[in-house]
Amino acid sequence: MKPPKFDYHAPRTLDEAIGLIARHDGGARVLAGGQSLVPMLNFRLAQPAALIDLRLVPGLAGITVDPDRIRFGAMTRQRQAEKSASVAEHLPLMTAALKWVGHAPTRTRGTIGGSIAHADPSAELPMVLRALDGEVVTAGPRGERVIPAESLFRSMFTTALAADEILIEVRVPRMPKGCAFAIEEFARRPGDFAIVAVVVVLEPVAGGAFRSRIAVAGATETVYRALDAEHLVSRGRVSADVIAAAAASASEACTPMSDPRVSGDYRRHLIRVLTGRALQRAASAAGPWLAR
Repeated sequence: MKPPKFDYHAPRTLDEAIGLIARHDGGARVLAGGQSLVPMLNFRLAQPAALIDLRLVPGLAGITVDPDRIRFGAMTRQRQAEKSASVAEHLPLMTAALKWVGHAPTRTRGTIGGSIAHADPSAELPMVLRALDGEVVTAGPRGERVIPAESLFRSMFTTALAADEILIEVRVPRMPKGCAFAIEEFARRPGDFAIVAVVVVLEPVAGGAFRSRIAVAGATETVYRALDAEHLVSRGRVSADVIAAAAASASEACTPMSDPRVSGDYRRHLIRVLTGRALQRAASAAGPWLAR
């Protein structure tokens, strides 16, 4: 199929891009990597009046290592982040998650900010952002603002970004040394969007204790944190009984979606199984600081 007609703009400054979005009064879409938007255009699932291509805007790509976090320009290609030694050292969860994102050619074009702004509930990068309590920076006519991940994702393909704002940066806290993590994902074929994906992070804290983070993608209209399951895991030893209880809690923490291919009950089953597997793998990788 062919896309509908639209005006095309390739601004050379951020202010110009913001002005173009305002001029079209909600009728424009921002083009980042295009790996999701272009297929939607071709199937006419999206019919914007204009496309605002950000590829010529300077300063929107690159990876910066701060003392407490990693900052990604929104136009940073996923493949660049996947191959970054700095990301592998300080955000190994993101490096691992990026290998699940589509295929190498799509990661070469796809961007970090584009995936997060698209807010597909099955996507891996929003799941990582939620698991690690990241945040995004947006720019618009009223200036810049910071939106934490827990407030960013509203529903399927919908975020807290205003219609006249552009996501310009993604910030993710650095993972402490000794963090253990695991990703489990089930999809119909390699490279497909996940039917359900789960990430578990076990993070050591002072006094020999630890805290857990459990994020689930693909089950509901947004990525969610299984907070009750996290509480169960963080209370003490990660035994087989604790893993089973936490996995059951994670599966009961939402009302899973049904679609023509997968029922909500099947998704609930997958949440329980994948959470249990991820917890077991993360606990096994944690090392001597985690008493099991």
